[in-house]
Amino acid sequence: MEGVLRPPVEALSAATAFGIAGVAAAAPWALMMPHSLGAVSGAIAAGFGCVRARQAFQVYSYQRGLKFTKMTRLAPHKLPVNLKEHFYLGEGFEWTQLHTQRLLDARETDVQRFVKASPTELKLAASGERMRKWAQAKNDSLLARVLERALDVGGTANPFATGVDLGGNPVLHGVGVQNEKPVVLRQGSRSGHLLVMGTTRVGKTRLLELLCSQDIHAGHVVIVIDPKGDAELMLRMHAEARRAGRLDQFYMFHLGYPEISARYNGIGNFARITEVAGRATNALPSSGNSAAFKEFSWRFTNIVAQAQVALGRIPTYETLLKDVTGIDPLFMDYAGMTFRKLAIDHPQRFGSYQDRLVELERAIVAKKAPVPRSLQDRSPDQVAMYLLIKEARLDDKVLVGLAAAFSYERSFYEKIIASLGPFLEKLTSGAVGKLISPDYFDPNDKRPIFDWMTVFRQGGIVYAGLDALSDSVVSSAVGNSMLSDLVSTGGKLYKTGLDPHGDGKLQLPTVCCHFDEVNEIAGPEFVPMVNKLGGSGFRITAYTQSMFDIEAKVGDKAKAGQILDNFNHLCMLRVRSKATASLLTDQVPQVNVTVLTPVSGVSDTAAQGNGVDFTSQNNDIANKSKAPLIEPSDVLSLPQGQAFALLEGNRCHKIRIPLADTKDDPFIPASLKAVAEDMKRRYRTSETWAAETDWLSTQPLGAGAGGLIDTDLASAFDDDMPGYAMAGATSSAVAGNVMGPHS
Repeated sequence: MEGVLRPPVEALSAATAFGIAGVAAAAPWALMMPHSLGAVSGAIAAGFGCVRARQAFQVYSYQRGLKFTKMTRLAPHKLPVNLKEHFYLGEGFEWTQLHTQRLLDARETDVQRFVKASPTELKLAASGERMRKWAQAKNDSLLARVLERALDVGGTANPFATGVDLGGNPVLHGVGVQNEKPVVLRQGSRSGHLLVMGTTRVGKTRLLELLCSQDIHAGHVVIVIDPKGDAELMLRMHAEARRAGRLDQFYMFHLGYPEISARYNGIGNFARITEVAGRATNALPSSGNSAAFKEFSWRFTNIVAQAQVALGRIPTYETLLKDVTGIDPLFMDYAGMTFRKLAIDHPQRFGSYQDRLVELERAIVAKKAPVPRSLQDRSPDQVAMYLLIKEARLDDKVLVGLAAAFSYERSFYEKIIASLGPFLEKLTSGAVGKLISPDYFDPNDKRPIFDWMTVFRQGGIVYAGLDALSDSVVSSAVGNSMLSDLVSTGGKLYKTGLDPHGDGKLQLPTVCCHFDEVNEIAGPEFVPMVNKLGGSGFRITAYTQSMFDIEAKVGDKAKAGQILDNFNHLCMLRVRSKATASLLTDQVPQVNVTVLTPVSGVSDTAAQGNGVDFTSQNNDIANKSKAPLIEPSDVLSLPQGQAFALLEGNRCHKIRIPLADTKDDPFIPASLKAVAEDMKRRYRTSETWAAETDWLSTQPLGAGAGGLIDTDLASAFDDDMPGYAMAGATSSAVAGNVMGPHS
């Protein structure tokens, strides 16, 4: 019961005290005092006036903080924390019973004039905004710089301070804005993982920008998977990598810009060969009748992958498509390799296998050998190899599986893999196909190829834009394969560390993963990622819109709950459903709040004849009751860029996320600005809180504007990054410092 929602009456006593101090100092005779006593009395009165003025200012600044939302710009490399020890989340305060009480008090109808801005205050704020714009336009003059600094003095208490309308209820942060300080999470606690939730366009990606910039400057391995392909996020990562001196460790992977992207093979690295088939078929539909076809597709893909690896080939989506849809050449290659090995190991039994093949082929041509009806359309040498395998009765499971697939009638086999073929064609069509199915032996392709273990050893930084708005199927498949590959590599790190060491200690990298729109890429592989990879040095920060997004993606409410329960820390921006908000509010306790009940009464006593006509009574009764520390409606009414956070054992904080100060950033090359502008024109995905948050300079893109990057943009890269040129008229290759070192 602070009683601060009232006029600042302390200002009256402060003015009186200062007046007395002035009279005592200037004309002590008016108070019948000598000069010495007047000076002492004036000093005492002035001190009392300062105390009362400070109290009046506290009441005034508190009320103004309830009316106007503060917005701060902060350079990502100039944070008020030690990045080796703490992880900065924004400016805020720990939410306690006091703030719940203040919030309830501010909702009373008789105090709204102290909570809502008056027309005069709005006019003063608008005048301050006009002065700020003038100062920014004339920033080369001394007067403009002085005026701009003066507008920032006093924070929200400045009557000319320009509050930004970010929607929501500004009172939520105003109840504690006077005690703001940096809200941090200990670096050692981040292995418990952080979940960020918020509806569209409330600041999730801008928060991601702030958090991943810290990881870059802290020297950690940074992996950002962005299904949308946000232009400002890509530029921010590139700029901070340059600023931190780590540009040679930066890889840019973007499905929307394959001409300038690094290449990545999501199925080429594995701990177990069965992972290849799992990653290649995870995105296939698995509900209803589709489940059986998915299992068939997995089986044939697994057989093909094992055969490719045995032949010394690196599996890619392109080679899988080629061999799954046309299995005959792979069957012949693998069978020939198997019999050559058997001829060396068992010469007495298999030394003359080639003569037997010739005999069988002649018999088939002469129609003297029984040929299965399903193989009538196959060439004699292929049928002869199949019959030889049947005669030899080998126990090679891969060869037996290839032979079985080879023996199917073509129409029947095509029906079995009906869902796999079109899916793999989507992944291998066009320029994107060469991006995720790289040709390791093409000397003309200068784009680097990276894998996760290489990134970990280099201490790398990876930005992966999946271009989900153009093709959600390909985006989801590539994202799933990336996560599966990360889980597999993390499992290897858990067992052996980054590199073997003679002292027996495992060397683990600090891998900070940021997954924007995680519901787009979450699959079965995400469960072991969040509940097991913390021991491998992984620190996962996942961003999504609601708990229903993850539930819809994994298709199981229990599994979605399993994923959510593995995040120790929760940061929730504005959401649109009470069910999602309850994920936070159900975890905070109830507190005692005080409710004042005014009671008034009058008693008529004129009949008693004692000279008293009536008696009146006015009381304020204070009642205590239980109330939630935070209600779901509070989460639903958060302004943009603000959040509640439960950190380190449900310590509740109210956070205001600062925007990145990116004005005239010298670390963003003009060529990447052109790429970003093209991305913004095509997708419009960046989350902008206010008009002034757009910090990208418009760059002309020439003939390639609005489409894929053409030779004009290629020349821009050539000019900005000397030594790394686009190859050919199709602008097909850029390497070097733009994406990372050559593989």
